[in-house]
Amino acid sequence: MKKIIIPFIIVLLFPLLSQSCKKKEETNIPLSETALINKWIYDNLELYYLWNNNITPGIDYKMETDPEKYFYKLLYKKEDKWSYITDDYPTLEAELSGKPETMGFYPAFNLTADNKVVIAVCYVYPNSPASEAGLKRGDIIISIDNTPLDTVNYYAKYSGKSYSVQLGKIVDNVITPTGESLSMTARVIQADPSIHSTILNVEGKKIGYLAYVEFISGDDSLYLKRMDNIFSEFRSEGVSDLIVDLRYNPGGTMNAASYLASEIVPSTVAEGNSLMIRFEYNAGLQYYLVSNNISNLLRHTFYPVPGNLDMTRVYFLTTGRSASASELVITGLDPYMEVIQIGTPTYGKYVGSWLIHDENDKWAMMPIVSKYINYDGFTDFKDGLIPDYIINDNVFNAVPLGDPGDPMIA
Repeated sequence: MKKIIIPFIIVLLFPLLSQSCKKKEETNIPLSETALINKWIYDNLELYYLWNNNITPGIDYKMETDPEKYFYKLLYKKEDKWSYITDDYPTLEAELSGKPETMGFYPAFNLTADNKVVIAVCYVYPNSPASEAGLKRGDIIISIDNTPLDTVNYYAKYSGKSYSVQLGKIVDNVITPTGESLSMTARVIQADPSIHSTILNVEGKKIGYLAYVEFISGDDSLYLKRMDNIFSEFRSEGVSDLIVDLRYNPGGTMNAASYLASEIVPSTVAEGNSLMIRFEYNAGLQYYLVSNNISNLLRHTFYPVPGNLDMTRVYFLTTGRSASASELVITGLDPYMEVIQIGTPTYGKYVGSWLIHDENDKWAMMPIVSKYINYDGFTDFKDGLIPDYIINDNVFNAVPLGDPGDPMIA
C-alpha cells in the first residue's frame, strides 16, 4: 500500500539530527555490507520512527543476516501495520512518481469456495497495455496463461511481465469461462490518477464526478495540472455538486492531497490559508521541528488554486481500500464544509511515512513517522471513517466508473 511521502526532507534533516543524537562511537571493526544496511535501518528508525521508544530491544544488527526481516523485527507491531522496506528503490520510486512499469489494471483478488483465486478488475488506466488489450472494469480473470490461479501462484502470475488472461462470467452464481483471452505486456505508463471524470445531469442539476485512484503529482506537477483542468471545466459548466470517487485510492503524497482538497474547499477557506492538517512526531523529532520552525512538516494549509469550486458540500465514495491520504482529505475538509461519505468504512490509516533510501539507491524504507490531526483535533480512527450511507461495492457486477446506475451514485 502506498504511503504519504516527503522524500526530499530526509536528505536535509538526517545530517542535522544525527549530530545531536550521536552515540558513543563503536569500535572501528569493518562491518559487512549486510551489517551496514542493518545499522542504517536502526539509525533511521531511532531518529524518525513515530514509535521509536517501542523499537524491539535486544537485537544485535551485526548478527542479523536479512535486512528486510531485521526491519520488521524492530517495528512496534501493536500499532504499526504499515511501515515498509524494499531492496528495489528504483522500482518503488517509479511507482511513487506515477510512471510504473505495469499492465495498467487494479485487481481485487477473491478466494472461491473451492480455494481458487479469481481477479475482479476494479479499473483500468487509459492508454495502458490492459486497456489496449480490451480489459475493462468488472471483468473477471480466472486464469493467466491458461493456468488456474490458486493461493500459491496467483500473485507471481499477476506480477508477470507478459501474459494472457482468460476471462469468466457469473452464471447462476457460478463463475464460468467465457472463452475470451486477452494478451498484454507490461510497459512504463503515465499513470495519471484522474482516470475518469464526467458531468452527470440529474433532475436538472449538474454533478461533477471524478474517479481519483492515487495521490501523485507527476513530473512538473503534470497530474495536478490535469486535475486543475477537470475542476476548471466543472466550474465553467456550473456544477452544483461534486462526487469524488476514492474507492480504490490507497493514498500517496501530501502535495497531491492538499491540492485536491484546495480544489474543493470553500474559496474563503483556501484564500485564508486555513489549517487542513497538523502532524505529530516522536518527541525528539517534534522538538527539533518546532524549535527550528519547519512549518511545512508540522502543518498543511489550504491555498488558492485555479480550479477551486468553492463548494459547501462534497460526496466521497469509499471502501476499505480508501486509505492514508484519501482519509486525510476527508478529515481535513470535514471542519469546513458538509462532507457526505458513501460506501463502506475506509482502511483506518491516520499516520504518514517518509521515504528514506540508502546512499547506493538500492534499499528504501517507508517507516511511519507521524500521525495527522484535523482542525477539530480528530485522529486515531483505527476502525476507519464510517460512511453516512453504507453501500457495498460489488466489483463482480460493476458498471463503468461514473455511470448513474452505480449503486453508490444512484
